This record gives sequence, structure tokens and C-alpha cells, in this order.
Amino acid sequence: MRGMTFAGFALALGLGQAAMAADKDPCAANMVCASAPQTVVSALQAAGYKAVLKKSTNTGNPMIESAAAGYDFRVYFYECEANKACGSIQFRTDFADDGGNSAALANLWNKEKRFSQMSFDAEDKSLSFSYDVTTVGGLNQKNFADVIDWWATMLGQLGAFFKAHPNG
Repeated sequence: MRGMTFAGFALALGLGQAAMAADKDPCAANMVCASAPQTVVSALQAAGYKAVLKKSTNTGNPMIESAAAGYDFRVYFYECEANKACGSIQFRTDFADDGGNSAALANLWNKEKRFSQMSFDAEDKSLSFSYDVTTVGGLNQKNFADVIDWWATMLGQLGAFFKAHPNG
């Protein structure tokens, strides 16, 4: 941050925090918004996926259960205020320890892939595979369909990736 004054830094930091805030504006018609979880459910269903809206037992925030490419996954809602007015979602599936999970395996995926992230939990040796999307201001139907397509594509690539790296 060479050349930036403290005031400039404080302003930049404040703008960054504003972007991470929950979406308090109403979700416009025909938009998909984390602040209106049913719009995410409807968009998933319109794309041909099952989508069941529930609440996360850990946070109380909305959560959707679904499946694609042979994998069950959940859509978690983040940046929520009082379990609503959320600002972003995360598509995620988890894999229990199968003897091949490792940080090296997760790092290999992350090195080669742009939109998704794989992480390894050293404590229980599980893998988490995720894709984060902000919806502040809403996503139009076409954009959200593309989000779902990217997620399904990445899930589809997992099988080949795991087969190519059976021992982590």
C-alpha cells in the first residue's frame, strides 16, 4: 500500500467491509438473492435440480439440500443478520476420511482449478469442496444458471480427479 495515507486506507477498508455486509435491499423481481432463500431454491429447481430449504443446525441460517453429478451437496447462506438478509451463498459437499484425503490432494485441486476450493481438515481427515458466490444486489436468472452450471461441472470433474489421485 505504498503511497496510501492512513485516511485512504481507512476509506478503502470501510468500503471493503460494506461490500461484505448482508444484503438488506429487497430482492428485485426475477433475481436470485441470498437475502431471499426461496429465489435460490426456485432457481435450482428451474435448472432441474432438487432443492429442499432447511435451516443449518450450526448457525440457524437458511440451508438448501440438493444433488448434482452423483454428489449430494448443500447451499449454505452467509453474511446473514438474524438468520436472514444474507449476502452470499456457498455450494459445498464434504467427504469423510477414506484413507486418501490429504492436504496435498486439496492443494493439487486448488492449484489447477479456478472457481472452486478444496480444503482438508487434519483433525478428522475430511475434505470439503466448495464454491462461494456473492448475491448482493441479486443475480439475474441467466447468471445464476451459469453459477449452477459451473458448480455442476466442477462436481463432475471430481470423480476423474479422485480416480487420477486415489492415494491423495
